[in-house]
Amino acid sequence: MVVRRLTFPVLLFMTIGFVGAINTLNAADKKDPSVGEKVLAFCEQHKGEQVGNGECATLGGQALKAAGAKRRGKDDPNDGDYTWGDWIFTIKADAGGPKGEGKRTDIRPGDVIQFRDAKFFGKRPGGKGTYSQSAPHHTAIVQQVENDGAVVKILHQNFGGKKVVQELTLRLNDIQEGWLRFYRPVADPNAK
Repeated sequence: MVVRRLTFPVLLFMTIGFVGAINTLNAADKKDPSVGEKVLAFCEQHKGEQVGNGECATLGGQALKAAGAKRRGKDDPNDGDYTWGDWIFTIKADAGGPKGEGKRTDIRPGDVIQFRDAKFFGKRPGGKGTYSQSAPHHTAIVQQVENDGAVVKILHQNFGGKKVVQELTLRLNDIQEGWLRFYRPVADPNAK
């Protein structure tokens, strides 16, 4: 068996290589936030404030711009409504109960929701009374997803007479009329 002594330059090179590999692994752990995470961060930063003119779609548009995402797309030609990125999930009221297209488990924080003639009615959490909510034409941002997408907490503005960013909880199984479409924001390669 031959034992060789490593010289200082070889040891130094090996040490630098080892430290470099560790730094590369650490850098991989610290990934950049996704576009959706940036959209949500913008909305979180503005809770209690009016963004732009206070309209719901303005919050969505400003959040996408701040996140470097593609802006609101052309209205859906089938029903004249806003699109906010890649379609993820739709839930509609149906005579037999809510009907979903796509997977509600794919909904993520930072996704943008477009409402059309949506009405919700159900029991309050804890069983004390009932609640109702409606949104004829509205836009919101997903803040949190619970129960495999059955409960979605949102941030939005221009709701209930308030033009500031506020929180609200949606229970998707309580939709009685209309629909909601969920969109995933998409990075804009031309964003500055």
